[in-house]
Amino acid sequence: MKLKKTLAITLVTVGIAVTGYVYADSQTKVVEISALPVTHKDLSELEDRSKLIVTGKPLDSENHVVKDKDGFIQEGFTITSFKIDDVYSDKTEKKIKKGDIIKVAEPLYIIDNGLKPGQTEFVVEDYKKMNQSNRYLLVLKPDVNYSDLNVIAGGKEGQYNLNGTKLIP
Repeated sequence: MKLKKTLAITLVTVGIAVTGYVYADSQTKVVEISALPVTHKDLSELEDRSKLIVTGKPLDSENHVVKDKDGFIQEGFTITSFKIDDVYSDKTEKKIKKGDIIKVAEPLYIIDNGLKPGQTEFVVEDYKKMNQSNRYLLVLKPDVNYSDLNVIAGGKEGQYNLNGTKLIP
């Protein structure tokens, strides 16, 4: 009888501990990374820094983190596939058109905390990750390291959530 009671208490305790760890491991802590913000005096200055201005919707995202041999992060961002609705300016050699899907580097990434439960999301200058249910206007320029990737010019200043509004061409 005492063995059954001890076994039951042990199983309940292990169950609670595992449930607590699984819950804690599913939590994401957000850490803001301060950077020297790029500000623009007006829209034309932002336009001049860009190579591509488009509207569209994000489709899916993938975390991209590269670490060196010692485990230190060398680069981190989120690669988001973005379906083009309209092209307002295209100074690239790729000649992007409506319906094309491009890759956009969003200035945030997530790392797993290892044995410590949970994940940590690193966000540059309060940037808001694109939501698949919203339309956006993006001011982009080509990435210097990856030819198929576009970065948002000016960080959060180059991303505008249109929330269902339509731009007048």
